Amino acid sequence: MDQDYRSDQESPGHQVSGPGIFLANSGVLPQYASVLPYDKYVKWYEGVHIPDWMGAKPGAITTAWRYQSADPASARPFLVGYKYPDVAATSAPEFVNVTLSDPSLPEGGPVTKFIDITASWGPHIETWRSGSTGDDRGPLLVTEEIDLGGNMTIDEFHAWYRESYIYQLSMLDGWRRTSRFDTTGSGNPRWLTLHEFEERAFAANTTKITTLLGDPEKYQAVTKSAKRIELGLWRLVRVYGDGTVPWGLPGDDNIL
Repeated sequence: MDQDYRSDQESPGHQVSGPGIFLANSGVLPQYASVLPYDKYVKWYEGVHIPDWMGAKPGAITTAWRYQSADPASARPFLVGYKYPDVAATSAPEFVNVTLSDPSLPEGGPVTKFIDITASWGPHIETWRSGSTGDDRGPLLVTEEIDLGGNMTIDEFHAWYRESYIYQLSMLDGWRRTSRFDTTGSGNPRWLTLHEFEERAFAANTTKITTLLGDPEKYQAVTKSAKRIELGLWRLVRVYGDGTVPWGLPGDDNIL
């Protein structure tokens, strides 16, 4: 059995259930770029690993969305998000047993020797979407990960999101959908949000998102409190499975 790339992050005591996400962000380590060129890595990941992962446990995953970083200098430009109808399935042995070796990889693998990868997973909290938005995912994605500090409670954070931030986002040109997840798998508060946009939302040469979206005056309390904020801009490349399934339960989206 290959090394499971979740093994150093998973907290067995953190039990979750319900609809959720498994998000994997990866790239080839610079010292192995000559033996595993990025295009070769992409070919393996898209053609071998994603189908293997989705097929490991029938019914456990409905969809995968594959994204590419807009930042050409990104150390981890490959992003894939899997929709789990029940995120508890992420700990199923079928996924631990998915092989990370393949004849197309250097030395036959495992791929973990040659890459830098981070993974997060957790249940869906809520989704808001534009009333004119269809069910397909937006072509541009902004990932937002926030670790709260001690100056803001979780309840205050959720209230800010629901009563202020989401309305700022909904007024941005090209906004389609915002979906939130609790990815506290490591035992530390960590909140993941996926913001979907149309292509027109950002200039064509935009490669990075450096601040939270919306009005800076209205998110100062969050930025001052947060221990860490990580933002990324991504372009949708490929969809596996049913790309129209909701992140939460059907009919749960909040319409703005």
